[in-house]
Amino acid sequence: MRYLIGLFFLIALQTATAGQCRVNGGKWEDVYRGSIKVKVAVRATPGAGRILLDGYTLECRYTPDQYPPSATDYWHTDFGSLIPNQKFDIYKVGLRVHSTDYPMPVKSGIHLATMRNNGQGVDLETYMYIDTRGTPSPPVEIYDGFPLGMLYLRQTNNTPNPSSGVIVHLIAGNSLIVQPSTCTINNNQPITVDLSNVDQTVIGESPLTSSVRKDIRLNYSCPDGGVNQPITIILKGITASFSREVLAMSNPNLGTGLLRNGVLVRPNGSFNSNIYNSSGGDNVVFALTRKPGSAPATGPFTGSGTLVMGVP
Repeated sequence: MRYLIGLFFLIALQTATAGQCRVNGGKWEDVYRGSIKVKVAVRATPGAGRILLDGYTLECRYTPDQYPPSATDYWHTDFGSLIPNQKFDIYKVGLRVHSTDYPMPVKSGIHLATMRNNGQGVDLETYMYIDTRGTPSPPVEIYDGFPLGMLYLRQTNNTPNPSSGVIVHLIAGNSLIVQPSTCTINNNQPITVDLSNVDQTVIGESPLTSSVRKDIRLNYSCPDGGVNQPITIILKGITASFSREVLAMSNPNLGTGLLRNGVLVRPNGSFNSNIYNSSGGDNVVFALTRKPGSAPATGPFTGSGTLVMGVP
């Protein structure tokens, strides 16, 4: 029985000294039983041959205790130090630690932080990244609550406490689309659909019949040579309150539909196309519609959507 009591005490001691972390200067959270979940608002920052999932500050510190200020914890990568979400499996993923990129499998022993018993946080400066590719590929849709991945770390120290493992669960706190492919639509330039002055009496109630429309040419290009394959073009955007078939406009009684070959492409829907010898294209139509039975208020209006290249 004394042995069990001693064992439980050791576990409690490790838990109490495993560290604390916070995101963007928020509340300190305990690394409980060697594990912590941190919710981070990520952005996709392009770089030389990769996309960095950064945009947040993750600080960790030595949990204040009875030891002198000289007591120090050291955090390093452990074996199998990065386990990304399986949605990243088709890509080459790695870990950027203090401005140095480490491709998977990320080696153990990479130093992340030296944390002294002074109550001060240390920025881990550690982010996941995805290598880009010059061929069409499916985007990764990240949403609020999306598990980005897990960091397996090893904590050592200069006190009598034994070393211990630390698992950091990275959870996305926002939504965004990450496109590792460097293939482009219209050279990644904004597509402006200017309908000019519109007579509200001629706006149709369906994008299929509305006479207020604009023809747009979409040009596809991939940097790698000799690319020949089918692709999908996905329309991302918020639907109008009165119809799921059209994009919302700032005027709540208006919406804009996308037509390709006379077929309506709903928001968050797609159409199929092809890349031949690393290029391709389609003619599409954007048609303005109004809420059935309404007389939209006059004045300027705006709306937006995003076209994303993927694969079937």
